[in-house]
Amino acid sequence: PYNVEGVEGRSIELQCPITVPLTEVSMVLWFKDGAGIPLYRMARQPAHWSAPEVFGSRAKFNIDKSPASLLIKDLKRHDQGLYRCRIDFRTIQTQTYRYNLTVIVLPEQPVVLDRWGRLMNGTKLGPKEEGDDVVITCRVSGGRPQPSVRWLINGVIVDDQYEHTSGDIIENRLLWPTIQRSDLNSIFTCQTMNTRLVEAKETSYVLDMHLKPLSVRVIDPPGSVVADKRYEVSCESSGSRPNAIITWYKGKRQMRRTKDDILSHNRTLSSLSFSPSTEDDGKLLTCRAENPDVKGLFLETTWKMNVVCE
Repeated sequence: PYNVEGVEGRSIELQCPITVPLTEVSMVLWFKDGAGIPLYRMARQPAHWSAPEVFGSRAKFNIDKSPASLLIKDLKRHDQGLYRCRIDFRTIQTQTYRYNLTVIVLPEQPVVLDRWGRLMNGTKLGPKEEGDDVVITCRVSGGRPQPSVRWLINGVIVDDQYEHTSGDIIENRLLWPTIQRSDLNSIFTCQTMNTRLVEAKETSYVLDMHLKPLSVRVIDPPGSVVADKRYEVSCESSGSRPNAIITWYKGKRQMRRTKDDILSHNRTLSSLSFSPSTEDDGKLLTCRAENPDVKGLFLETTWKMNVVCE
């Protein structure tokens, strides 16, 4: 017999070529698993009959195409078996074709569990911080034959080692250590498949990260300032996700007259309005940038004020 594969819920055609005019054909019969009673019959009229307890309306023998074939719709897993097509002719010898049909049962859509075994929802992984480990498990149920389960990051296979846990459950646990800033927005995809007849089933998550500031600087501070005049100085920070919070200090005292603007997704500009006094000469003006979601990490820069009298 010819070995053929079909997918549960989809259609398949089993060929039964008729190489002579239809007037020479007495009937076409289909049998399954050695049974002596046909499950499908086409007589010369042609009159079609399909056993209701087997295919019923799901099967149709198509003689209008070449080669003629039996179309089976909405395959069921119990349709699997050995099929035989027999063509009886009026004057020549009977012809027979045999097919060993395997019905593939697709696995369920993959689900992903966090490191504590909790089901993850949505499409976001995290937010994580630099240096964290990503520990996630892909779980797949069902499938015949047993499916493969693998992890891809940005389309590249990174882990194809899976195990059969219990029942019809397959799992692949991914440990991706010490993530870096460059891993932001990486796509972690769990993929499962057990046939090349259909596309693999996938579930994906995008890595979200909280990032510390990379830089902070006072923009073009004046070389000296005149006592009792009002000035505005600006400080810019970049690299933080979400945007950095900028605070100003004169010595140890926090300055309040500030205005912050978000320049882009990771750049923040803060402007300070102040009026120095002669007592501020030599004091340090500090600009500090920190990400409130990354505890204990901040950057700061200082500017030593040179206050002169007019």
